[in-house]
Amino acid sequence: MSRLLLVFCPVNPRTLNQAARGDIDVLGPAENFRWCLIDHVGDNANARIEQEGSGILSDAPFADEALVVIPTVDVRLIHTKVPLINGKKLEALLPTLAEPFLLEQRISLRYQLLPPTPGATGVDRTIAISNESWMIWLNNQLAQLPVRTLTLIPDCLLLAPTDEHGRLTEILIDRQCNLTLFSTREGKNWGSGWVEAESDPTSLTTLYPHAQLIDLTWTWLMPRALSWLAGKSPINLIPRQLPIKTDKAGKTKPATRWKPKVEWTHWRQPFQLVIGLSAVYIFGSMLYLSVLAISNWRWQNTIAETARQHLTTPTPDNNAAITALIRQASAKIHAQGKESPADFLPMAGKLQILLNSYPSGILDSVQYQSNGLAFTLRNVKDLPDAASLSKRARDLEIALLETGKNEYRMLPLAGLSKIGEH
Repeated sequence: MSRLLLVFCPVNPRTLNQAARGDIDVLGPAENFRWCLIDHVGDNANARIEQEGSGILSDAPFADEALVVIPTVDVRLIHTKVPLINGKKLEALLPTLAEPFLLEQRISLRYQLLPPTPGATGVDRTIAISNESWMIWLNNQLAQLPVRTLTLIPDCLLLAPTDEHGRLTEILIDRQCNLTLFSTREGKNWGSGWVEAESDPTSLTTLYPHAQLIDLTWTWLMPRALSWLAGKSPINLIPRQLPIKTDKAGKTKPATRWKPKVEWTHWRQPFQLVIGLSAVYIFGSMLYLSVLAISNWRWQNTIAETARQHLTTPTPDNNAAITALIRQASAKIHAQGKESPADFLPMAGKLQILLNSYPSGILDSVQYQSNGLAFTLRNVKDLPDAASLSKRARDLEIALLETGKNEYRMLPLAGLSKIGEH
């Protein structure tokens, strides 16, 4: 199911004032847009109108695609011969080619060359001419539409083409502000439009007896718009270059097209799954850490009790018993004229063995302490992380503790690798 937004643009107030020969009291053009939201599958049979409205375009509903229709009276469609050139030369030539068809050139005009008609010669082209200031304002208004793709065409292209004798088959009628707008299709990609202040549309049957008079309604416009979109015509009056928009401070800035927001409802289920997996992971990690904490506590108590049993002077403090045991063992070894594992030179030798497989110059500082050998590593390339360094220390039966970032402490005895900071 696709959502199509049909938008009918208001007429340029300058066009209405010229037809009425004076200023007329009308709503601002920004409040005169009309739209219709259609749900369709791709064919006219299942299409239905979901919503209708009028006013400013910021109030229009979201849609996948928008087809914007501008009255042909605001677009001059000229069918003429165009040389087979492109680029800046073609842009400079368009005003000259259109000049014989224009009555007034005092205002700034915008020239746009429509794509070639399939089956016609390459030089047979249509030039769309419009009021530049009005199109800039109109494109700034259309930038507010909450749609992904936007197409702007004159309403005459939705009419049936002329018959085999070149006679008009349909005339579109729209009434705005006591004025009547007319649109006709005179060829494949061109037509004409005009506005009259006082007119009886039925009088057109005398001038065009073969033409059908059609009132502009959504029920008529919906199937014509769907058929036109199904033909995938490349015609689009939206300029490639974004129009200039003026802010409250009077500065100009490029107008930005509306961009669809993220549909967070589509991500709700994946987010719920991620949250559930995260909760299971956190719960499992806490359970595993609790088991490790209990095991570590039991291990420390066992080591401290063993150390206290071997002390000559018993002490009631388990943590003090471990320190006292190390001092007592070191004193006995020193009394024999030997070095203990807690001395600087043996520990420095173990440190050299530990860092032997890493790049030279990795050691930053060494400090000998009563409870071990503290050292710091430089933050260089191929610096080992704490996990890999601790694993290598265990393989060498060296007790190693991480005290900070790139900071470690080597304990005197490998069997007492879980001694705390005391």
